[in-house]
Amino acid sequence: MKKNLFVIALCFACLSYCQFAYAAIDQVKKDSGYISVSGSETKEVNPNFASVTFAVENTATDAKKATEENNAISNKIITALKTVTTAEKDVIKTNNFSVRPNYSKTNDGKNVIRNYTAVNSISVETKDVSKISNIISVAISNGANRTEGLYYSYENSNDVCYELYPAIIKNLSEQALLISKSAGATLDGIKHINASCNVDTVVSNGRFYAKAMAGASSDSSLETISTPVESGKVKVRVYVNADFYVK
Repeated sequence: MKKNLFVIALCFACLSYCQFAYAAIDQVKKDSGYISVSGSETKEVNPNFASVTFAVENTATDAKKATEENNAISNKIITALKTVTTAEKDVIKTNNFSVRPNYSKTNDGKNVIRNYTAVNSISVETKDVSKISNIISVAISNGANRTEGLYYSYENSNDVCYELYPAIIKNLSEQALLISKSAGATLDGIKHINASCNVDTVVSNGRFYAKAMAGASSDSSLETISTPVESGKVKVRVYVNADFYVK
């Protein structure tokens, strides 16, 4: 009985070894050669997200006064911005606040504090990009000195990415097939596919200043000035690298 059990166990061991050996041979065969191809597809879309940052900068004889004046201006701007934004689609937030001393030299060459400058950065993020022109005008007219950043993007780009993937993978498969035929080989399955999808942010290089806007129209108040802003198109790019086995 023990002998029979030993023979059965030996048979199972041989069978397992043979299966492992065949799998190893098949893997070596498959790893013996492959074709690697890569490419990209791009689609331009209208942005559905925008962000703009404003600077509130003022100078006073002491730090406390500079801070108080800056807070008053910043609160006025935020209150005004809330009249042209909605909580559902827009976010207003303070990015950073700083107070720095400004120095001057005395006749004997010593550095002394002349006054203090307070700087506050307020940003607005919106999913309604058509509001940006009005948002900038309202912020500047209520005390913002300038804009420091304006950019557009496309949120939740998966729908565009999924639209682009099939076309590029089909194209890469055709490339691999053509290359394999030219080399006298045939495709034998997919070894590896790596894909990614990125959105190119559109950044505005322009800056808007309070004085420049005030001088834009001598017959109008700042509240009536409409800041010209053009978002342009945002590019959604898909990158794919695919490796195909050949035999």
